[in-house]
Amino acid sequence: MRNRERERELRLLDELKHAEIANVVTRGLNPDVPMKDAQTIHFGRIPAHWEERKIQYCFSERSQKGFPNEPMLCATQSQGVIPQSMYANRVVVVNKDFDKQKLVKAGDFVISLRSFEGGIEYAYYQGIISAAYTILTPKEVENSEYFKHLFKSFNFIQLLQTCVTGIREGQNINYTFLSKHFIPVPPIEEQKAIVAYIQQKNAAIDEMIANLRAEINFLTEYKQRLISDVVTGQVKVD
Repeated sequence: MRNRERERELRLLDELKHAEIANVVTRGLNPDVPMKDAQTIHFGRIPAHWEERKIQYCFSERSQKGFPNEPMLCATQSQGVIPQSMYANRVVVVNKDFDKQKLVKAGDFVISLRSFEGGIEYAYYQGIISAAYTILTPKEVENSEYFKHLFKSFNFIQLLQTCVTGIREGQNINYTFLSKHFIPVPPIEEQKAIVAYIQQKNAAIDEMIANLRAEINFLTEYKQRLISDVVTGQVKVD
């Protein structure tokens, strides 16, 4: 029972984290500023002084190849774009044609092949990745951190889900279609303030999540140990 309560609290904290990101990346930090309707309906109303740009004007596509000595990367929806060697889950390992893989630089974005939990993943490392992926590099590097959070907001994920081809598990993001949509672009100083606020909030929520996970693990281990003691006769049950 107690484990179920803690699992529920974990889900609520995760929802709170995502809701907080969605709120500030589309509405900013000042609740009293004048608002306007966003050109892309999924973003609702945004601060009136914010700029809106089509995605295709915010990014350039990177298609550089011929870097066989760079580490192989993988695009994950939980950890962003990281080296395959750091990803615990099973992935298909490429062991040939390294010179035909696309170069990814730290701060780039990689369009994942799925859209149900995100789809545009932030690259934390430089390396190479399958040529099947679309690599985006921000035209203005200082926007990168803000876009990282915008792309994980509920609003943007809803937009992504309207820009897919295929069915069910085979759905892929259609960047040609997606690139025509507008996204909010706050002034750079506001972007920095929003990113700092999210980092501070996330750190506090992540600490609570870590504490809950530790308690769940302890309770699970205690339950298993108790069952084992009963089965082996170390604890008598009347």
